[in-house]
Amino acid sequence: MIIILSLLMMTFANPIIYEISLRPWLYELTQKYGRSISKLNDIPFEEFQRLRNLGVDYVWLMGLWQLGNYGLQFDKDHSSEYKSNLPDFTMDDVIGSPYAVTEFVCNSQVGTDADIIELKKKLNAVGLKLMLDFVPNHSAVDSPYVSSHIDWFIRAPPNVQPPFNRDSYLENGVAYGSDQYSGYWKDTAQWNYWNEETRTYLRSVVKKIAQMSDGMRCDMAMVILNDLFYNKWKTQLDARGFKKPSSEFWSSAIQEAKQINPNVIFLAEVYWSKEQDLINLGFDYVYEKGLLDTLATLDTSKVKAITDSLNLNVTKYIINQYAQHSNHFVENHDEPRAVVKFSGKDYIANAAAMLSYTLPGAKFINHGQLEGYSNRLDVHLRRSYKENGSDYSRKFYAALLPIISKNAFKKGTWTRLTAEGDQAWKFFAWKWTDGTEKILCVINFSEGSGYTKVKVPDASGVSQTILELMSGQGFVRDGNDMKNNGLGVIVDGWNGQIFKYQ
Repeated sequence: MIIILSLLMMTFANPIIYEISLRPWLYELTQKYGRSISKLNDIPFEEFQRLRNLGVDYVWLMGLWQLGNYGLQFDKDHSSEYKSNLPDFTMDDVIGSPYAVTEFVCNSQVGTDADIIELKKKLNAVGLKLMLDFVPNHSAVDSPYVSSHIDWFIRAPPNVQPPFNRDSYLENGVAYGSDQYSGYWKDTAQWNYWNEETRTYLRSVVKKIAQMSDGMRCDMAMVILNDLFYNKWKTQLDARGFKKPSSEFWSSAIQEAKQINPNVIFLAEVYWSKEQDLINLGFDYVYEKGLLDTLATLDTSKVKAITDSLNLNVTKYIINQYAQHSNHFVENHDEPRAVVKFSGKDYIANAAAMLSYTLPGAKFINHGQLEGYSNRLDVHLRRSYKENGSDYSRKFYAALLPIISKNAFKKGTWTRLTAEGDQAWKFFAWKWTDGTEKILCVINFSEGSGYTKVKVPDASGVSQTILELMSGQGFVRDGNDMKNNGLGVIVDGWNGQIFKYQ
């Protein structure tokens, strides 16, 4: 049976977003080219052109903003934990957390705001877009605003006198950054989102970033939602008489930013089932970690429950158009490498990527993922442990990325199809169509090869050569047979085939 609902027949942008950890990348390029590459202006532009040629739409330069000495020293003082990721670690490898931002100006070690704007112009000229960070929840401990605008931060209740509890407060009584489920991040200071002056300042930051970029990745975007924020900081807010704001920060911040730059997109790192809330507030894309974690169980039936709900879960996926706002990934800088997450097997990680990246929504790729790296790059460090990676993954992504860059995936309509036969449980099948471009995806997300038939309702009723795009192999098939009886395919375990047909 073919399940098609007209509400899903819509146009998708489905961008490919590539995350680069900027300062480690500069270090990596220095080794590659045998000369110092420490500034934005030093980066050989062919590195960006290579990504564009692969089909990347947005380059997220993670860790571009100004950091302070406090965070760097804090990380050096806690350096013992880095050896698990980098066995040959030295103190020179510590570069400081990119999420302890003193000010939203370009890190002076890598350039200036003018350099960012100039880079954006160059990227845009070749069809690439620039994405930057916005870290909304907290500043660095040594941000100048911690002393100059202390009321912009969460502070100890007035009846609590110094010395303050240093497990939760700075010496001046400003709270360390945190959220309702975490401990305190002691290199950060917590913004007070129930203070309108704080909101005004941070909205100005969002608007500045919107002027300098084509997109914003917003760190832990859900933690500043009014109710969640109050859950964490109730004692301090009540003690100082702050009242719940009449609206959410994101609704006005995004609206104002898009008045300045209508084409800027907002990507939310989000968990705790708050994805739809952020979509409703204006986010273009939200992390879809639920699919990743389900894929990692390697339980095909559980994965099918999610992909089937693209048609059947009316509340989440159709009325609210959740699917088109999803950001699919198999790794990022917070997650284990995909190869590690998927049982240490590059071919399983690649199968998960093919399944994720052929669904509606944004496709997110992490620095080092295309090389099949296993060793994690800690955000506090300038390098990961050296490895060769996976040639299998390199070949896989070299084939896949140009495919998912085709118009059918970018502008087309997505329809879930039904795999038939005794081994149908192994398979996922759907198609993308845009005008005359028609592409069928059949993925075996299980151990061992399998056979299935998939009926292709819009196949032309003629004998035709269908092209399997991953391998480049062509097969002559009868269009009427594909339409009425189904296209028969044999697919190896943890693998997939993507066909272009008429």
